[in-house]
Amino acid sequence: MSRPTKPRPRTEIAPTYQEAVARIREKWGDDYNITEKRQTTMPKFWGIGSKPAVEVTYTVVDTAPIRDRMQEVNVRPARSPNSTTQREKEDTLRQLIDTLGKTNVNPGTGLFSQNDLSALTKKIEELSSAISNLPTTQQAIPVITKIEEMLEENEFTPAYIRMISDRIRSEFSLDELNDEDRVQKKVVEWIGESIELYPHLELIRKPTVLILVGPTGVGKTTTIAKMAAKYRLGSLDLNLRMVSIDHFRIAAQEQLKIYGGHMDIPTNAASSAKDIADLIKLDGNKLDVMLIDTIGLSPHDYETIGKMRALLEIPGCKPNVFLAISASTKSSDLRDIFRNYETFEYEGIIVTKFDETNHVGNILSILHEKRKPVAYISSGQVVPRDFEEASVLRFLTKLTDFKLDIDSLEKKFPSLSTDIDEVENKKTDGGTL
Repeated sequence: MSRPTKPRPRTEIAPTYQEAVARIREKWGDDYNITEKRQTTMPKFWGIGSKPAVEVTYTVVDTAPIRDRMQEVNVRPARSPNSTTQREKEDTLRQLIDTLGKTNVNPGTGLFSQNDLSALTKKIEELSSAISNLPTTQQAIPVITKIEEMLEENEFTPAYIRMISDRIRSEFSLDELNDEDRVQKKVVEWIGESIELYPHLELIRKPTVLILVGPTGVGKTTTIAKMAAKYRLGSLDLNLRMVSIDHFRIAAQEQLKIYGGHMDIPTNAASSAKDIADLIKLDGNKLDVMLIDTIGLSPHDYETIGKMRALLEIPGCKPNVFLAISASTKSSDLRDIFRNYETFEYEGIIVTKFDETNHVGNILSILHEKRKPVAYISSGQVVPRDFEEASVLRFLTKLTDFKLDIDSLEKKFPSLSTDIDEVENKKTDGGTL
């Protein structure tokens, strides 16, 4: 048997402690122990200035000795549909890991003390006894299997599917699991509850600066024009200006000018933060809203992303930044986009090309995973149409195979911005889909 070695300290630096922990968890799951955290700084944009950050020091837990010992005592974890006993098993496992994390290691030998090994052995034997007394079943529960397959068909991530499956086992008895319609209805409600909506944007600052960032090809220019039309055609008499900093694509600037001409909205190009500040001063106190279209970039083009972030450091201005993503982007790419655009400190998500996909599980999974609110939904190319405030019901009506009680969902997730015509068209007899 190999000798255990002393865990090597590792560090993770992030803007917040929560984000640092999330990154550690993404790398190592639950196999880590945090040993220290301290305030530090990190460069803003490739060395251009700095901002407060948190440095977290941690070690990775070596769980191999536990696995070896569990095999020695013939531990065979059994699946159980009973939620209480399942939680007891998980709690015992956590206690075991916690015991390992608190053991004293001799720096000279790297070996555990005899007392620590005795404590671990005792805890493992307790775990073995607890598991052996659990009611077991080798037969899969049909309704849960079906729900998992439906979620997979809707392109939800494995982590999201596990979350739903665990919740079904936790909240339904075996008898209740025989009622498939009831389980489906509750799962749809849970999906709806997992969707966080961006609060209604109130124009309390003058001017309010709205910036749209995101990868190339998601339709940012058209979306900016739709946002402008939303304010132009609203009940408020607002003075607007649109600005493009996409100097890589002249066609994008021309496209925005054409939209601006149709809506009688002044449109300009800018190549620096000073240019944008000068445009704000140009309107004096008359400007209510400035909308800024940015360069479309690969989420892995870190250098250009950093330069663009510096360009948007507008003196004396705190903008509202939104990240635009295409509805058809696969979940692994969405995860990269969300992470790599964090430097812009975006507040909400705009989902574009909503009409180009039949599945939204990828979006809802990553929105839930990253705890990001969705603000708007864009579909089609028509300006000013095809743009709406996001609603829970709008996403739920995209679910395939699930039976949807539309009337019940409308009451549970009310929204004035839902495309009522589309919802009504999907209703069948009895108000279900």
